[in-house]
Amino acid sequence: MTPPASDTLLKDHILRLAQKLPASPQIFTRLSLLLDDVNADLDKIVNLISIDTGLTSRVLRLSNSVFFRGSSSVASLDEAINRVGFREVHKMVGVAMTEQLFKDGLPAYRMSARQVWETSVATALAMEAIAREAGQDEQTAYTAGILRQVGKLVLGKIIEKEQPGAFCPDDIDILSWERARLNITSHEAAAYILESWKLPRSVCQGMRFQHEPEAHADDGPIGAQFHLAGWVAGTIAVATKSESILWELTDERLDLAGVSEEFMQTCADDTRTELEGLKSQVA
Repeated sequence: MTPPASDTLLKDHILRLAQKLPASPQIFTRLSLLLDDVNADLDKIVNLISIDTGLTSRVLRLSNSVFFRGSSSVASLDEAINRVGFREVHKMVGVAMTEQLFKDGLPAYRMSARQVWETSVATALAMEAIAREAGQDEQTAYTAGILRQVGKLVLGKIIEKEQPGAFCPDDIDILSWERARLNITSHEAAAYILESWKLPRSVCQGMRFQHEPEAHADDGPIGAQFHLAGWVAGTIAVATKSESILWELTDERLDLAGVSEEFMQTCADDTRTELEGLKSQVA
């Protein structure tokens, strides 16, 4: 079915704004796809990250932080990748991308740059842990989690321009506020953007329907992973109140994600600990 003209115009507007974002999120998604190849080539990885000099400098800074570095500093991307390995450099690029992309925060959502970073990283860490526990693809889960806020970034720009001074209050859930303002949610906007970046359908659908994953179980577990990771972010108090009220542990969602309620309590504790360690050591 063809969407109404107004919906089509809004989608086109969202995608045009997404094209104006820094290159880092597209580099990150392409890196994720490249690393799915067991024979991933080091030169290709270095060349891909090097496209964005700002991202490259952030990755090198992270590589030389206490959290990642060894006994000596590194001066190049290939040194960094050889030291920490493909998996860790993927995580470093995600952390650096989030820092770069949300440097001005999300004013319409009343989120500082630090809070957006913490929420994004906590979501990614939680999704990775949930996928690991369930025997699912950890890298895909981490990739999806770190990109979760990109819809808010684009919708926030539209709201700031068209409805200056508007901001999301704490006493209404974020989806209702977004739909009342623009007739679209940030999850839906993010799904459009991820589709344009050629991410797998399961990731895009999981992003789109994360608030009701049980209604879209045929699309796989990523929607449930998003939902449970949102619960973790709310539980450890890095998510906004307007978003935290959306997330709920139910048997159906736990079963779809392939984890138990007991595991989720442990996941929240572990995510808090890992996030705190990362914050203190890469500052």
